Amino acid sequence: MDYLDANRAWGEKMGVTYPLLTDLPRTMLRAYGALFDDPEMVKGSRISTYLKAQRAWYVIDKQGIVRYMKVGATTLVPSDELIEIVKKFN
Repeated sequence: MDYLDANRAWGEKMGVTYPLLTDLPRTMLRAYGALFDDPEMVKGSRISTYLKAQRAWYVIDKQGIVRYMKVGATTLVPSDELIEIVKKFN
């Protein structure tokens, strides 16, 4: 969940020619199950995680079908892997 300018800069650097989105209101994070939104998280030391995004990647095709999804990853998905996934559905 990056700001639009950060997405734009990354897209330009990677040669991406399609729009990259942002979700600051967290609407899509909730819909796609990538938001830490369990009220129990405000108890104790986990409050810093509450209402924050889990690390997640989605590739959604032009018909709105999710073609790739990785939620809750503990490591980054390499950019070259994401680019290859996107190329399959372009």
